[in-house]
Amino acid sequence: MATGQVLFQRFYYSKSFVKHNVEVLAMACVNLASKIEEAPRRIRDVINVFHHVKQVKCGKTIKPLILDQDYTNLKNQVIKAERRVLKELGFCVHVQHPHKIIVMYLQVLESHHNRSLVQAACLGG
Repeated sequence: MATGQVLFQRFYYSKSFVKHNVEVLAMACVNLASKIEEAPRRIRDVINVFHHVKQVKCGKTIKPLILDQDYTNLKNQVIKAERRVLKELGFCVHVQHPHKIIVMYLQVLESHHNRSLVQAACLGG
């Protein structure tokens, strides 16, 4: 998820929120991140999760996504958005997260057994 966020931010660093659909691009970034992190997910799974989260956020009754022409169009938009992200980033999608460094410092400080401190350090809370 963090890799997807980094890709999303890198893309919108130079592109307009107005010209590019944020939700479709977020799906594309999460899908691309799953491939980068060697835990690939089907586009259908990513779309289903976004659909579910959107329903929960809006307080709607949870209904499964219907696999109709709208779904096919959305899937194609996500695929195109993924290609657009890759092209915009020049296929440079390496992401290094600070979590490993934080854990190393906690081990040096002999505080890595303090669960609440580790969670606060890694999650920024």
